[in-house]
Amino acid sequence: MKDVVNIFKAFGDPTRLRIVLLLRQRELCVCELMYILEMEQSRVSHHMRILRQAGIVEDVRDGRWI
Repeated sequence: MKDVVNIFKAFGDPTRLRIVLLLRQRELCVCELMYILEMEQSRVSHHMRILRQAGIVEDVRDGRWI
């Protein structure tokens, strides 16, 4: 039940929903999301952390980039 609550919490924010819709189109890095959403890196990373914890997105490492 807690997993379902986390998923609904993650989708409950318009910014996180927008991020998911963007990521469905193609893989994007945080810097690209920052540009598209016109947000600071810390805010985008915060939203991504919540989406990752809910199991909605996963991070991919490419060298030093995640």
